[in-house]
Amino acid sequence: MKHSVSRRMLAALAAVTLTVGAMPLSVHADEPYDVYNYNYLGEAVPSQAGYVAERAVSGIDLGTAAFSAPSDLCKDTDDCFYIADTGNNRIVKTDSEFQQVLKIYDTFTMPDGTQTKLNHPKGIYISPDTGLLYIADSDNARALIADADGMVQQVITKPDSPVYDQQLTFLPQKILCDNAGNVYIVLGNTTKGAAMFGADGAFIGYYGANTVKRTASAILNHFWNSHASQEERKYRVRNAPSPFDNFDIDTEKGFIFTSTSSGGSSMDAVKKVNPEGHNLFSYLSGFVWGDEFSTWYGGTSYQTKIVDIDIGDDQSINCLDTATGRVFQYDEEANLLFIMGTIGDQLGGFTQGGVSAVETKGAGCENIYVLDSMKGTVTIFSQTDFGETVHRATALYNDGKYAEALSPWLEVLKYDGSYRRAYIGVSSAYYNMGRYKESMDYAKKADASNRYNRAFAKYRAQFLKAHLTEILVGIVLLIVLVSVGKRIFRKRKKKPNA
Repeated sequence: MKHSVSRRMLAALAAVTLTVGAMPLSVHADEPYDVYNYNYLGEAVPSQAGYVAERAVSGIDLGTAAFSAPSDLCKDTDDCFYIADTGNNRIVKTDSEFQQVLKIYDTFTMPDGTQTKLNHPKGIYISPDTGLLYIADSDNARALIADADGMVQQVITKPDSPVYDQQLTFLPQKILCDNAGNVYIVLGNTTKGAAMFGADGAFIGYYGANTVKRTASAILNHFWNSHASQEERKYRVRNAPSPFDNFDIDTEKGFIFTSTSSGGSSMDAVKKVNPEGHNLFSYLSGFVWGDEFSTWYGGTSYQTKIVDIDIGDDQSINCLDTATGRVFQYDEEANLLFIMGTIGDQLGGFTQGGVSAVETKGAGCENIYVLDSMKGTVTIFSQTDFGETVHRATALYNDGKYAEALSPWLEVLKYDGSYRRAYIGVSSAYYNMGRYKESMDYAKKADASNRYNRAFAKYRAQFLKAHLTEILVGIVLLIVLVSVGKRIFRKRKKKPNA
């Protein structure tokens, strides 16, 4: 649904208060900043908080040196956390509650027995299958794969392949692996996608590259390049896609989700990539991840820049916006669930451009963790009762238990009557229960036209089936009446002539 500029401006101004704190909108007393969501009109409206900021933890709080420009955060299967403490050239392992440091990885043993140290590591990933540590050791131009004792199992360096530009240095930024042992590395100096390596360390190629943004200048430039000579092409500007910044893997289904903060098309902001490299979110053409409009802070305008992404155990998609210091949480169908965080010094506030990583914990995504590289802290968000109800309803819905999800969805609407996702859930529940009229009503409240049309088609078929006899009798009576009427009309018309 398209809205007037004035309406979108009013909605934007409502969201501005979330940052500057001039007009408190929050309806959750525990949250130190305003809480909002988007209604079916695309307007920012006050909402219940799904999460509250519980506490922020620094390196000093954990009994070690202060974190220095930490850039990545990862959780293992035991719910222990690993922080890529970039400025201190180490990986810090903590317990599941962020109460103490369990181990510091700053020195590793190579296969030949020699010792090696990290140099500005920017990425860390723990394989849920093997428990091995995958480290993007950026300034050493390599990736290390090591066991829990710090024994290096494999080293990945610049590929000796014609597919890889040998003039480029090898600058690993982020890293992960799939359940087949394939390693994916985001590099800091290429736009071709993530470099992909087999389990044996052999370079396979590139994976999940973004598309070139289709602007008028890009199309025109492509046209002239296609008609230029080979010599002329050397001096012409080439259109290149924006590189993605970060990624995460859905370990259950094997999809890789990527996030792009700079440039590119709206479809590149968040992608769900299958093993063949195709974006399964391509159908979300025009969908906006994060804030649905430009926002203002300190006299400047900025847009959402998703710098990291985490896929929760419940399949939720958690996007970290470095421009606003917010986490935007979606369900697996890209329906917005919650928004939390802000720019500021208070608990739950972050430095603008400072947030670098997001992680979740719990089968129902009970906790969310945000790493601020400038503050050198990890902020822990805990789920509220409202958040638990939404996640419980969402889990039932995602499992196909639509009727069972009806009760918690209705409970959600008691908390927040403007919560669009609940209207969609109720509509789906009634649809699968065969109550198509109620499904239409709730789909209309959610402005979900596709769901409304499906429910209407079923309701129409249901109505025709239930009243088929009456409809047929009515049609017959109508035909008889028309026939009788014609005869009477003809007789009356003949009398004057006689």
